[in-house]
Amino acid sequence: MKKSIILLTLVALAVSLTACGGKKTSEKLPDSKIEVDKATPSWKNDKATADLDWYINFDWFAQTWGNDVSSKYITEDTGVNITYLGGSDDKLNTMMASGDLPDIITMDGSNPFVKDADKFAIPLDVLAKKYDPYFLEKAAKPETLKFFTRDDGHIYGYPNFSNTKSDYEKGGIYANQGFLVRKDIYEQLGKPDMTTPEGFISALEAAQKLAVKDELGKTVIPIGVTPFTGDSPEKNGIFNRTLADFIGVPVLTEDGKYYDRYTDADFQKWLKVFVDARQKGLTDRDMITMTKDDKDARLTNGSYFVYFASDLTGETDPLSVWAKEHPYKEYIAVNGPSSTTGNKTALPGNSIEGWTQTFITKNCKDPQKAMELLTYLVSEHGNTVMNFGREGETYSIVEGKPVLNSDLLEFKQTDPAGFEKKIGLTTHLWLQDSAPLSRQMGLSQFPKALQQAKQWTEAYVVPQFELAGLDVYLSKASSRNAEKIEQNWSQTIAKILDAKSDSEADQAMDEFIQYRQANGYEKLVEERNNQIAVNVKKLD
Repeated sequence: MKKSIILLTLVALAVSLTACGGKKTSEKLPDSKIEVDKATPSWKNDKATADLDWYINFDWFAQTWGNDVSSKYITEDTGVNITYLGGSDDKLNTMMASGDLPDIITMDGSNPFVKDADKFAIPLDVLAKKYDPYFLEKAAKPETLKFFTRDDGHIYGYPNFSNTKSDYEKGGIYANQGFLVRKDIYEQLGKPDMTTPEGFISALEAAQKLAVKDELGKTVIPIGVTPFTGDSPEKNGIFNRTLADFIGVPVLTEDGKYYDRYTDADFQKWLKVFVDARQKGLTDRDMITMTKDDKDARLTNGSYFVYFASDLTGETDPLSVWAKEHPYKEYIAVNGPSSTTGNKTALPGNSIEGWTQTFITKNCKDPQKAMELLTYLVSEHGNTVMNFGREGETYSIVEGKPVLNSDLLEFKQTDPAGFEKKIGLTTHLWLQDSAPLSRQMGLSQFPKALQQAKQWTEAYVVPQFELAGLDVYLSKASSRNAEKIEQNWSQTIAKILDAKSDSEADQAMDEFIQYRQANGYEKLVEERNNQIAVNVKKLD
């Protein structure tokens, strides 16, 4: 969640301004330049061209359109050339408040602006009926369309990576969390069982006694975790959800209500295992304050025995560098912390809400071409172009499936950063459907350094459809309280991990519970349960 009290104030300002500040509304759309056909995507018949601005609300985004194979093919097909714009919430706030919006906007699906999309975006169903009915008939997923249809009957944003029930039934879905060990050390220790608290600590202590040196000549650290800071998708390292997922803490109660995972007895037990590891000097000394750059350097130099990752994809570059230079010391996934009460490991795969949502704004200078581009990117053909390029040039069909040319596949798997920059396939992902790619490419879609870890997740991946968009539609008061409670949880986790005794850890947890109760927690849970009920109804 990327909400704050300041952001919520700006949302209210932006809503009031954009409600009357848009240059176009759905009632004032220009006539279609072509005769539309629900059986044919409009880009095939509309030979007009357009230059559109597409804003991506992530400050790390720095991609350029037209410099890679993928975007060149897309422009050749659709006639649309894109100028990418990147930024953070501050920039988005400014644009919304001023009403000076780009043609297309992509933001995290949990961003608070999402719920006010009717103030700044043209409904996609309105655009589709007027310009490109193929979007509703063939390109978009019916289950996804149903889920994103609001009470007013309109669909404003479309997600990427939206996996439906039918996608899970077809298989090929992978999770993105992993308990990784350095293979050489793991084997030297006799492949210890690290699933129990006792085995976990024992293996870390044994690794410490080996005193293996990393590439810089420093003693390998027994365990590291995803950084608490920076742009990680999970705040507080692995202690918001990854640890809970590994030990199978439920996400719902038996009667389908919101479950308080933080106070779960097994979760609390494993938290104290990490406290014990900290007290024994088995973790990074700066685990709580470590930066992404620090972590990347340690993975690149093989400085961990165990690395507990909440975002495998985010570790692509350092793991690839280490594995390429040390193929017999690569990091591999093994069974990590597990339930002491019999629950099964349950790792979330992409759910129906996906990751981001993309909107065509009321300021869009060519809404027809924008809609045609969106339909193209969502469609099966568009996904094939994004993922594989052009048949006969970058891929061929083998047994009914597209297969990248061998040189490109090797490039993708061994130098993912270079592949992204020069080739771009699978990297223009803002409307990408990850499910068909998984079914077509399987593990070969991933860099070699991630393939074993991704394969390991397949046996444990589960959908969590009921929790989709859980906090997007909270009231303003509950949104503020959710943000405050999460900030307090960050402080609490730091206190617990640095505790000198179990009683000190328990005191920090008790104070957190009291803080929640004093800051609207019961109302927050009530609203979350209401959203769960809405989700269940949409999924029927």
